This record gives sequence, C-alpha cells and structure tokens, in this order.
Amino acid sequence: MKTITAKLKIDPQKFEAAQQFMEEKGLDINTELSKAVEDFYKKFVPSAVRKYIERSSVTPCAHATKPSPPFPTEPSAPGFGEPNFDPTFRDFSSGGSYDG
Repeated sequence: MKTITAKLKIDPQKFEAAQQFMEEKGLDINTELSKAVEDFYKKFVPSAVRKYIERSSVTPCAHATKPSPPFPTEPSAPGFGEPNFDPTFRDFSSGGSYDG
C-alpha cells in the first residue's frame, strides 16, 4: 500500500511529553498517530466509500500470470543489452529531409 506523510502542528512540549510517556509504556508515537488517523477515517468516511476504496486498491488476483523478466536475462551477453546509440543517425524513412 502506498502511503503519504502528513504534517501536524502541535506544541513541541506536548509532543515531547506524549512521546516520552508513550515510550515508557512501550508505545511508538508514530504508530499510535497512524492508528488514530485510521480511526478518523472509519468514523468520518461513509462505509460505501470505504468499500469502494478497498476494492479499487486490492492487488490483482494471485492466479494472474507472473510478468516475464526484463530482456536480457543474461548480464552483458554479446548481442544483448542496450542498443548502440548514434546521435548523428537520422531516420529519413518517414519522409523527413536532410538539412545537413
């Protein structure tokens, strides 16, 4: 699942105090904040919308075929790899003209 980072404005002393006392209880403030945001989501977003989001974010079925590995499969094999690039090459087969 892809995530974003959110900014919060909070009094630094309050944040540090919360962080300190949570750590004493073996809790991580970032984990707890993420749980709180998830609770907000469940409280305020209608269930039909949540179901739609869940369906649209589900990965493809497990029975889908695995994509083939990128070409080439052998590292540095002769005749494989990046094509030669010639910056002076001009393709005139599409009706272009030669300007010198």
